[in-house]
Amino acid sequence: MGQIREYFKSAIKQIIGNGYRTIMTMMGIVIGIAAVIAVVSLGNGMTEFVQSQLNGIAGNYGTISVNKTKTSEVLGPDDVAILEEQLTDIKGVSPYYSGSGKVKGTRGNYECDIMGGAESFENAFGNKVVKGKYFTRQQVESGQRVCVMLLDDAKKLFGTEECIGREVELTCWGQTATYTVVGLRDHMNEMYEFLMQGQDYYAQIEIPYTSMAGDYGYYTDRYDMLVLFADQSILTEKVEEAQRILTVRHGLRNVSNAIYAYSMADFSSQFDTVLGYASKFLVLVSVISLVVGGIGVMNIMLVSVTERTREIGIRKSIGAKTGAIMSQFLFEASILTFLGGIVGIILGIIISHIICGAIGFKVIITPTSVLGAAFFSIMVGLFFGLYPARKAAKMKPIDALRL
Repeated sequence: MGQIREYFKSAIKQIIGNGYRTIMTMMGIVIGIAAVIAVVSLGNGMTEFVQSQLNGIAGNYGTISVNKTKTSEVLGPDDVAILEEQLTDIKGVSPYYSGSGKVKGTRGNYECDIMGGAESFENAFGNKVVKGKYFTRQQVESGQRVCVMLLDDAKKLFGTEECIGREVELTCWGQTATYTVVGLRDHMNEMYEFLMQGQDYYAQIEIPYTSMAGDYGYYTDRYDMLVLFADQSILTEKVEEAQRILTVRHGLRNVSNAIYAYSMADFSSQFDTVLGYASKFLVLVSVISLVVGGIGVMNIMLVSVTERTREIGIRKSIGAKTGAIMSQFLFEASILTFLGGIVGIILGIIISHIICGAIGFKVIITPTSVLGAAFFSIMVGLFFGLYPARKAAKMKPIDALRL
């Protein structure tokens, strides 16, 4: 313990005695550690932001459809009822119809995507209904001509968001029908707006699938696709379970992929993988600056060995062992990089808050990244201090005293 105390005192003495050189040496380590902390934080914030934005656009749902090249079976109301009965922890199952058309309000006429679903289709997107309410099961069963749209659509069509109870004309497949607005969803998120930049405006209109079938020629007793809604954590599991239930119900166990299912959780997982690779690449690039800083530490330690050659010779001539000399120089390199690591961590946290705050990302700094950076800074000192320390320890006393 006393020997370690002596190593520490010697290291501090050398660091203070060569203040300017010490600061310049530490700069590489400080910048490297700060870059790692900032990049990891930025990567975490970017991942959280993209995930939330994707969920806002796509929602937490899975699709189930029949592969028409494998079977002539079709999905119907009984399939919806069975899934809702057996999968009690889901948010609902809905038929899904879609078509492109036009919507006309008092202030304009726009292209639109028309989506037909049941009352559970409210869960299709992350932006909730903020004015009025979603259409009900009673309205679906009776085929009422009611619709839900975005706040943005309301502004385009009526010039105001206060439009609950007003009517729009929906035209699809050459047929026109009048629908009453009963609910408005919140604005789409930033990512959706970014993706839609430069494109013609498309309204997004949701109506009961029964009224869509009656007005535009769709079937009410057979569906091309079902949409299942569940929390992200259980979505993939429930979609696969629904696929198994329908495969058995339609007698298709011996027909491979006759019932096709896809979960948006799978897409999120794939996107997370891509983001993970991007974050790792950025961390790898920032680590390069640490290596450069480590080379600087090695150069300074080599200079220190040269300057202290006579000191080394005297110590060895009075009995200092090779291990003690080597330990002293390694200790000095470790202290130097550790101090640089501490400063780098503080600077990295400050930079993370500045950058993430400016971009609009959430600041996510994990204890793992901070402890990892501190540990890595010490390892850099040990690794790059090893050669100078070994060179000092291998000196012969007689050669050192001649210099």
